[in-house]
Amino acid sequence: MYKLLIVDDEKIVIEGLKSAINWEEHQIGTVETASDGQEAFQCIINNPPHIVLADIQMPGLNGLDLIQKVKKIHPDIVFIIISGYTEFDYAKRALKLEAADYLVKPIELDEIVSAVKKGIIKYEKMKVEKENNDQIQKYQMELEEKHVLDLILGRNIDNFEVSNKFKGWKILIAGFKSATWKNNIEKDGQGIVNRLKIPFEERGYETFIYIIEDFIVIMYANSIQKEVQDYFLIEFSSLLQHELNVSPIIGVSNTYYDSSYIRQSYQEAKEAFQIGIYLNQLVTHYKDLEKINNTVGNEIIDKIDHYFKKNKFNLDKINLLIHDIFSYSIDNMLSPVKSKYLHFKLANYIFEYVQHEFELEIESILGNEYQLYEELNRLQSIGEISHWIENLVNKIFDYVNDNRVSYKDKLILDVKSYLQKNFNQSIILDEIAEGFHISPPYLSSLFSKKVGMTIFEYITNIRINKAKELLRTTNYKILDICNEVGYKDPKYFNQVFKKQVDLTPSQYRSEHLIRNK
Repeated sequence: MYKLLIVDDEKIVIEGLKSAINWEEHQIGTVETASDGQEAFQCIINNPPHIVLADIQMPGLNGLDLIQKVKKIHPDIVFIIISGYTEFDYAKRALKLEAADYLVKPIELDEIVSAVKKGIIKYEKMKVEKENNDQIQKYQMELEEKHVLDLILGRNIDNFEVSNKFKGWKILIAGFKSATWKNNIEKDGQGIVNRLKIPFEERGYETFIYIIEDFIVIMYANSIQKEVQDYFLIEFSSLLQHELNVSPIIGVSNTYYDSSYIRQSYQEAKEAFQIGIYLNQLVTHYKDLEKINNTVGNEIIDKIDHYFKKNKFNLDKINLLIHDIFSYSIDNMLSPVKSKYLHFKLANYIFEYVQHEFELEIESILGNEYQLYEELNRLQSIGEISHWIENLVNKIFDYVNDNRVSYKDKLILDVKSYLQKNFNQSIILDEIAEGFHISPPYLSSLFSKKVGMTIFEYITNIRINKAKELLRTTNYKILDICNEVGYKDPKYFNQVFKKQVDLTPSQYRSEHLIRNK
């Protein structure tokens, strides 16, 4: 059913139109009225109808002006104009304002009904078109969001440019010293993302928001060709803190105009964020880091960059690099901020190298990454800083050396892990060997040599130990335990169990059940 609003400054006309027609027969469930254009506008704002039947000539706000005013707010409302004028200019303007019909007095009731039916058809058509347009727009936005994400992550996207409506854009990274923010994101992720967009959209920015690694990543673009302003970042950080209950650290890239720089922009924002963590400051701009680079000296920055481009993590050489940074800081009388920046840059390279080359998380070796930055930030002298980073490097080397295994040892560890996870499944040597890309005889021989038993003896031990645990700790039937540990034949399970334990499963359960206090 639809809602109809009748607008006329003659009360008798309103009452006649309202009562003379059985509107429910024509899909109109609600009929409201207004006596002038201004009252009608207020009715529409408070409770929008689907169709408006309005006189053209009313005091205050005439019918055509009412259409023009309403269309700016509710473009989907359908208007039908009633007029005592046959002038072409009125009809022309009504058609231009997309009125569904223009009725000239005197009007028969069936003409009114016909016009309203026409209005319903027009409303439904507009509704379908809007849904289709919304769907297309949603798809285009999702596609553009995906392309932007691919570019941020360094994936090659052929023949894609960020929409040319964007005249300038930046990438902002927000990170947090505590991981509790992720719990809030999991509870209301889309709602939080929508609310984070509000301060950007209020200033005319198009935004793309992603959760990447441990960061909230925002690309925000302006359709006006001017430098993207950042004066609202303090306000935005307050919003982040309110939404996620933890204080953010924000890094911001330079402004760019070409989508080929999206990956670079992301890296800039990430480095600015990391420096913000290190210096414990709320907002850090990459352009400020460039100033530090220029004043520190390109030769020492190049030396640090060049060392890690070689992808060779040598303890003696990296200690030599640390000594060079120490000497440079002394010789050039660098301020604590600049000296810490150099050592931070080195520490960050080390973290990234270890994560990339060994697939190790820093936390597994040194503890929380943010705590390390805070430790470094608290150090006062260049000697303390140099000593700190030497200890950090030595800890990493000790960890890597203590946990380094040969290819064969790693293979056996992985096979054992696979067997422990899949002991209750059908175990076929050929399938295991194929999964690890080696021949079955070689795998069988290597496993026996390294572990001291065959693969099937190893899997039998796992199964029997699991069966013993279930017999001791549960009331499962022995048939169920047999299936639980990977045996399909109860008789065979009993034979294997008796051979391994020297007791039947029933005897083992009887002798090993102990009441829990």
